Amino acid sequence: MIMAVDIGNTNISVAGFSSGNEPDFIKKYPDNRFHTASELLSELKRLGITPDGAVLCSVVPSLAVMAEEALKEFCDGNVLVVDSNFNDKMAISGYDRRKLGNDRIADMTAVKYLYGAPAVVIDMGTATTVSVIDSEGVFIGGLILPGLSMSLNALSSGTALLPGITPHAPRSFLGQDTVSCINNGVIYSQASTVEGIIARAEEMLGEDVKAVITGGAASFILPVVRKKVIYDENLLFKGLYLLWLNA
Repeated sequence: MIMAVDIGNTNISVAGFSSGNEPDFIKKYPDNRFHTASELLSELKRLGITPDGAVLCSVVPSLAVMAEEALKEFCDGNVLVVDSNFNDKMAISGYDRRKLGNDRIADMTAVKYLYGAPAVVIDMGTATTVSVIDSEGVFIGGLILPGLSMSLNALSSGTALLPGITPHAPRSFLGQDTVSCINNGVIYSQASTVEGIIARAEEMLGEDVKAVITGGAASFILPVVRKKVIYDENLLFKGLYLLWLNA
């Protein structure tokens, strides 16, 4: 089994792959749960497996060091770290690879292999990242914007009277009270943003694209998006596993 580990701004997530492109399991832990490699290693041992190797990507450098140390103790084989020195075989135009999030590399690797190009990859996490791949499979640039939870938090923290809320599926387009107005406003604005980004990417490229959406916030906006999209909740893990296989 190969472990794929993603360290985001909110969670440390681990997935196990034994065969095929679908993970056998996924576990998520809050980022603030572990302070040392030994603490993470102790939790990993609870999984009851001994992986043949692991592949790791992170947007939190300090946690990446800790996780790599724990994984080297946990696995029988090599631990690959996807960073700017890793040969990910991604063709890039006009973008400094050293400043490109490694989670985006994993997402794009999965999209190219599983869905094809041209493509727009939208990862809706703490922040929403957009990566555009042209018909030759080259990453040509993207966008970064506030995620759903960040938008909700900005409304409550930046105003005196608007409360913090937990997002939920809208019952209708228009809200009928403060909570539903906030909820619907954020969800429909995020959905409209997704629709607009896809349309502008197609206009720029002059052709239809595969629009692939992933990330924890995606489930809230998918029911109201009026564009054809592919939802793959495990896209990043699949990309990491493919990077392992092709390393």
